[in-house]
Amino acid sequence: MPRRVSVNPDNKTQKRAVKQIQAREENTPVYLKQEFKPPKTLTKEEKKIWKWLVDIFRETVNCRVSDADVHLMELYCRAKAATDEADAALKQDPTPYLQYECGYDKDNEPKYQLKANPNIKKRADNAALCIKLFDQLGLSPLARAKAGLAAANGEKDDDIFKGLMDRSDE
Repeated sequence: MPRRVSVNPDNKTQKRAVKQIQAREENTPVYLKQEFKPPKTLTKEEKKIWKWLVDIFRETVNCRVSDADVHLMELYCRAKAATDEADAALKQDPTPYLQYECGYDKDNEPKYQLKANPNIKKRADNAALCIKLFDQLGLSPLARAKAGLAAANGEKDDDIFKGLMDRSDE
C-alpha cells in the first residue's frame, strides 16, 4: 500500500520560498527604457521579423534584454529571413539533388552531374543559427529554464541586511 503524503499545515517553508522568489524578481534588472530601433540595413521581410521580436520583448514582464542586444536581434532577423527564403525555395523544388548538364560524352549524349540542393544546407545552417541566437536572447524554453534554475540555485537563506533595510521602526 502506498504511503500517504504528509502535508505541512503551517506552510513556513512555502512562505519563505515565495519571499525568495519575490526578492529574486525585485533584484532582476529590468530595463525600463527599450527603444529597439530597427537597423536601417534590414530588408522588408527582416523588418517584419524585427517587429515580431520586439513585440515579444514588450510583452515580457521582466525583460532581460536591452538596446545593447540590438546586434543579436539583427542577426536573428537575418538568419530567420534566410531560413524562410530557403524553405520557400524547397517548397518549389524539394528534390535533394539538382541535375546539371556538364558536357557531352563520346556518343554525343549529354552528361549530367548531380549536386546537393544548396537550399537544404542554407535552411539547416540558418535554422541552427536562429536557435543559438534565440537561446542567447533568452527566448527558448531551455534558456528560460536555465535562467530560472541559475537564479534558484543562487538563492541563499534570507538576506539579513535586506530585512534590516526594509524594516520601519515605528
